[in-house]
Amino acid sequence: MAHSPTKTRNGFNYHQWLWLVLVVTIVGGWFYPWMGFAVAFCFLGAVVSGAFVGRKWCGKLCPRGSFNDHLLSRLVPKRHMPDWAKHPATRIGVLVVMMSVLAIRVPAAWGDWNAVGRVFWTLLVVTTAVGIAVGLFTHQRVWCQVCPAGTMASWLGKRRRPRLKLDESSCKNCNVCAKACPMALTPVEVARGGEGAADCLKCSGCVAKCPVDALTFKESCALNSEADQEATVA
Repeated sequence: MAHSPTKTRNGFNYHQWLWLVLVVTIVGGWFYPWMGFAVAFCFLGAVVSGAFVGRKWCGKLCPRGSFNDHLLSRLVPKRHMPDWAKHPATRIGVLVVMMSVLAIRVPAAWGDWNAVGRVFWTLLVVTTAVGIAVGLFTHQRVWCQVCPAGTMASWLGKRRRPRLKLDESSCKNCNVCAKACPMALTPVEVARGGEGAADCLKCSGCVAKCPVDALTFKESCALNSEADQEATVA
């Protein structure tokens, strides 16, 4: 099962439990609508950090990404990311629809913070339901492929570091790294600057799984320390 392993120095894999934030927000938001502001925080976090480290937030700190990797993936057979989800028209369309809803609903609710929070909470519930429904028949991270925050982060961080590096002389083209990628990318091609490079979550899953250590993130730029990557392998 492909996922984005993230461990602290003491070996605790927080990403494995980060999905609880999603569940608490959805359930708690029904009673306390202001909890919907957690959605706005996560959205802004992904976009702002995207300008510096690409989609790393999506791979390390997104509760829905954790849910998709550790729970939904258990129900989804091994499938490829659908081409329609990767198409720019789809991604831009979802972005326009989501931003239009916010542009209309938020000003109308402004001044009533519970009402504003309810707008974000409703979007979370609807998009999570859509992501699960479509993901069951396609790929567990299909929503992540069209997520507006992820799309903007991929645009802003397309050429940002850390970048995946490939030791061509060591690579055996065994495709183990591709099986480990939560976004169904081909890490070897990503490292070469090919298709999907902007959507790399920089989760280090492929680095940890490579049997010949042919993949690395440039040490001077990577946010993960060597110790963190060693903990991921363990």
